Amino acid sequence: MHRLIFFLISISIASGLSINGYIVDKESNTPLENVNVFIENSEIGTTSDKDGFFQIDNLPQNDYQIFFSIIGYKTFSKRLQVNENRKESLNVVLQKNPIQWKAVNVMGLIPSKHAPEITEIVETKKITNTDQETLSALLGNLHGIEVQSAHEYGRNVNISIRGSSDFKPGGYNNRVLLLLDGFPVSIPNSGSSDWNAIPFETIKHIEVVRGPASSIYGHNSMGGVINIVTRSGGDSHKWYPELRFGSYGSQALSLSYSGNISETNFISTLGHGSSNGHRFNSGHEQTRLSFKINKSLPRDQKIQLSFINSNSFNGQPGFVYPDNPGLVSYRESNRVSSYLQFYYKRLIGKSLFSLSLATNQFKTDYNDRNDAPEEKILGNTHYKDKSYIVRSQVHRFFGGGTDLVVGTEASIDQSRSNVLRNIYTQPEQFTIAGFAQLRKSISNNFMYDLGLRYDNRKVTGGEGYSVKSFKAFSPKLSLFYKLSSRSTSYISFNQGFRAPSISELFLEYESSYGLLLQGNPTLKAESLINIEAGIKHQREENFSIFSNIFLNRYTDMIDFIYTIPVRSINREVVNGLGFEFGSNIEIVPTGSNVNFTYSYLDMENIDSVVPLLYRPKHKIRLTLLQKTPMADILFSARYASTQLYEDFLSDDHPIQDNTVIFPLETLPETVIADASISKTIMQYDLTMKIKNVFNKQYVMIQHYPMPGRNFEISINKPIK
Repeated sequence: MHRLIFFLISISIASGLSINGYIVDKESNTPLENVNVFIENSEIGTTSDKDGFFQIDNLPQNDYQIFFSIIGYKTFSKRLQVNENRKESLNVVLQKNPIQWKAVNVMGLIPSKHAPEITEIVETKKITNTDQETLSALLGNLHGIEVQSAHEYGRNVNISIRGSSDFKPGGYNNRVLLLLDGFPVSIPNSGSSDWNAIPFETIKHIEVVRGPASSIYGHNSMGGVINIVTRSGGDSHKWYPELRFGSYGSQALSLSYSGNISETNFISTLGHGSSNGHRFNSGHEQTRLSFKINKSLPRDQKIQLSFINSNSFNGQPGFVYPDNPGLVSYRESNRVSSYLQFYYKRLIGKSLFSLSLATNQFKTDYNDRNDAPEEKILGNTHYKDKSYIVRSQVHRFFGGGTDLVVGTEASIDQSRSNVLRNIYTQPEQFTIAGFAQLRKSISNNFMYDLGLRYDNRKVTGGEGYSVKSFKAFSPKLSLFYKLSSRSTSYISFNQGFRAPSISELFLEYESSYGLLLQGNPTLKAESLINIEAGIKHQREENFSIFSNIFLNRYTDMIDFIYTIPVRSINREVVNGLGFEFGSNIEIVPTGSNVNFTYSYLDMENIDSVVPLLYRPKHKIRLTLLQKTPMADILFSARYASTQLYEDFLSDDHPIQDNTVIFPLETLPETVIADASISKTIMQYDLTMKIKNVFNKQYVMIQHYPMPGRNFEISINKPIK
């Protein structure tokens, strides 16, 4: 049917002739979307659609050299004679490049804006093979990423990349930027993200940038970027159910529907999950709704509209008090997270213009309780946060391995809360920024990435507070050299930037466990200089290895300390030295896969005798996957070395110069193992998991026990 329609279109155009065809992947024979199709020495071109189809109209009779290119594949060219006698469509087959100049491909619509080979692409296959069911659990199995959570499926999640943040109680952990299809989704008051609000079943792939990405995304991305790329609908109308249940009364049900109406693709998901939790008040409940619509328009135009809503209840069990085990303090919270996004793009000659609009809204209510001697509410806090973002950019393709991205961005963040001082009743952040990035190939073996962004953020706290301005230039330079057809090396320089959040500036709040938290309006913006060098080798599809070393130097790092009252301060200089190594081996004849990663991190607070906390020096990740005719068997283990913490629950805490001196303690090293067995039956994946196989008793944060051995069974039909 498609071929008939395209043939009729081609003969109906009176003003000229047409070239059309299909583009597929050589290995999988699946359609390739967003392949750049250009005619040599001209401004004429297009991109392929979701079916891999492309068409260029209104061509005079002539001989043409046509080029087909997309990140991760070898460029292909074909000489073609166009005349009235030519009626058939082209069938173009592209082959993957063993050494991919990989980079974040925001929304899958344009080539990367991030430095190639510095980005890890967690593809659908890898997501499936991990047998994880939440974003936080998946990220916790990646090297260089630390995850702290009260419960795997709950909302209380903190993320750190390469030691960018600690897990100190009361801290904000806001140096890793979460993107949803390329849009920032940070909560204005804290700068952190609602990590598990994104429906896991809608994730197509995940893109991870370790190290500062401020040259493109500015604020909150100095530790790294995690971009969640969600699925688009397909041609056929299909239902995709998922059912899961396990220990602690956990259960979940989701139903996704994908289809196409009048050349408009859509996908929608409805889901609900709950759990009693592994200990008192660690339960959660979440209901989520999402949809995404994609439509192609005439003249190489595309639009996309997406919406996600998550309504969740979370228990935060609090700490086990060593000196008073009968005391139980904890929090309960309800949050509604909503994300609405619109995207428009148009290809004009060799330039791709795009316009992005988005709004994020969060409504959060906290109840602090204390059950000793009787249950009572100690305090209620309420937050209403909104953000509005607009971004426009032009991506120019010059040919010969050269392209340029130029764009502007503006955002407004608002936070309303009952825990801000009276004079800070209506805090707002307004940011305007401009950025540019040039990528150029000098030769077949050498290329560079040059980028620069300027941010101007103004913060107002309401009547009685003068406007505060944070300005920063964030440059980057990355050099890449192919050592061979299968090996590449790189060195990069990046500068990161983060302004203090609304809570760090204005918060005033007394916690259920007795801490008085107070904002610090005198905080300065922090900056980071990052230098990284690395090498990667890939042999076909069955073996890869990488290693890198990096140096981070933070200036005016914002740190949460236990003064009276507790507040954030600027630390003058913090240095971090790290090393990462990993390999992946796939033994095709036996169906075996081995993935191993090791990371080392040494961070030092230069200007203070107080060490940096919750940053293990050594981490190891090991995953073993064995495919058999009967089932797939997966075993994974993760190791973390000892790490320091301040025991702020200790009764032994002298006060010096208005600073509380808590004793330094050490969390023991941990080894946690998981196992699962999976079987596909009639297009449905059946999985049985054992988490924490050896029933290890451990904590990720002081006096906060994590789950022991637990079980889970799930059945789902994967979205194709």
